[in-house]
Amino acid sequence: MSSRKSVGHSKKYAQTMKSFDRSVTRTTNAVSRVAFGQAKRGRSRQNLDTTSDSWERTSLTNKQLIASCVVGAILPTMFLVGKGAATETTGTTGMLLLVLFFFFTIPFFVMVLIFMVFNTITRPRSKCNAKQSCMTEENVNEVNEPAQLYSPNPEWMGQTDLVDSRANARVLAPQFLKQAQESAKILQTTTEPATFFTRYDFCVGRLIELEKCKKYGAPVSATADLKKYRSLSFRDDAVKEIIHRTEEKYQAKIEGLKTAKAKQSWAEKYHQAFEPYLPYMTDGQKSELGEASAYLFDLAQK
Repeated sequence: MSSRKSVGHSKKYAQTMKSFDRSVTRTTNAVSRVAFGQAKRGRSRQNLDTTSDSWERTSLTNKQLIASCVVGAILPTMFLVGKGAATETTGTTGMLLLVLFFFFTIPFFVMVLIFMVFNTITRPRSKCNAKQSCMTEENVNEVNEPAQLYSPNPEWMGQTDLVDSRANARVLAPQFLKQAQESAKILQTTTEPATFFTRYDFCVGRLIELEKCKKYGAPVSATADLKKYRSLSFRDDAVKEIIHRTEEKYQAKIEGLKTAKAKQSWAEKYHQAFEPYLPYMTDGQKSELGEASAYLFDLAQK
């Protein structure tokens, strides 16, 4: 009788071991398919880019990984505490290790999946996919019409290549955003060509750095009012606006003067203020400047 009981116990033990093995294997495979399945999809370059973007968005931070390990260790710890109070532990070492592994694996991978879903929702996409539409028309233009973006003067962009890690991006993004907002505010009111042209390129430079932060997963809240400064057509309108805004300033000054010489001097100063920036102006903008300058010279002779 004792030998039969021993054989029966051994069979039950073996069946239980196999059952746990199959459960752990199925769980591991399922999590692997969800977490890493996209790396095996698609053979074209576009699909590879999509996979890279998806992995960047779902990847866990160090804190999230540590939190997953802590949650996974809770059940094994509770099991060991309860097991320590038991008196019969002989011959169950293998079974104990398997149970501990099982209790750790399930909550660990559940937390990993939760964090991956959370990261996917909170982190913005860095580029548009072939099967997905972009959120705004502006993003479509950025992807499909790169020639429509304004290219700033590198000397006026400010310091670049500062973003080289996710942690760095999270720290710098708010600073870049604040600098871009301050520059945009100045650009809307300034009547100094030197301030306008240098500040405009600095603003665009900060927006470019914000895009780099976005690719590292940093939260970027740049609005459409800021993003429009990268548009070539918007810059064209902005330059024409500063031409006429400055013209109005010099017009008021000339009309307040009494001598013809002083009036002529201020009419010349208007054109001279724009001369250093003529290489950064289009033919249409130069034509607009020429008309405004001619008007001031005529006004100075009255």
